[in-house]
Amino acid sequence: MKANGFVVLAAVLAWMGVAEAEPQPAQLVIWGGGKDTAEAEASLGRWQERVKNKVWDGTLKVAEGYPRIVKSDTVPGLKPGFMVVVLGACSPAEGPKVLETLKAFEPGAYARDVTWAQPLACPQLGPEWRVLQSKSWKKKDGTLTAVLLQGPESKDAYHPTLQALRVMLRAPDGELLGVDERSGDPRENDFARQPGFIPTLDGSGPTVTYLDIGAGCTAGPNVYETRVRYSTAGEALTPQTRTETLVDNTHNCDR
Repeated sequence: MKANGFVVLAAVLAWMGVAEAEPQPAQLVIWGGGKDTAEAEASLGRWQERVKNKVWDGTLKVAEGYPRIVKSDTVPGLKPGFMVVVLGACSPAEGPKVLETLKAFEPGAYARDVTWAQPLACPQLGPEWRVLQSKSWKKKDGTLTAVLLQGPESKDAYHPTLQALRVMLRAPDGELLGVDERSGDPRENDFARQPGFIPTLDGSGPTVTYLDIGAGCTAGPNVYETRVRYSTAGEALTPQTRTETLVDNTHNCDR
């Protein structure tokens, strides 16, 4: 007699030393995979590559024991015949928000409604950053993706609510070719009289303008503006930067 999916899954979990649970509805968050173990391991390697390059820092963290390669035949709700890289098993209410954050960085990620016979283990979001906006551009050298992030809300003038623009270049096969991040305070600067952080996700690629506060004198600090335009060249992410002085108080000192 042919074993059903629950029997096969229970046997696999017992071999792995994973605790069983009462089967329940869940949403599996899936990074990728393939038709065999080799393709799934290559997909898992791309996830680990991004972890090494801190792509997910402060935005998403998987539970202990994840990511995990799972044979799709063992999970009711998945299409048989594949090996998938699972980032976590969420409740149906939690899954969509996690997937929304994940897809901001990796549009190819997806989720499936399944019956899950293990304890739920949903990836955690934050706590340092949350996604405000994301956009991708197809380039000759790969895909350029920019994600606009915002930190925890703060009313403390000395610890303002920050924003960050995290930019990534991926090769057509998914390999990560480069990562760059710039952050700043989006409020209007008292000395320069303009916002301290201005990201742009329009046009042919992402750009960002941000202010740096340097040493000055009794009249106030120096303020510098940096403009960054992101492009690609020879499979490399190339931030093109230009910096100018907006406020120079070097000579405004009491004598």
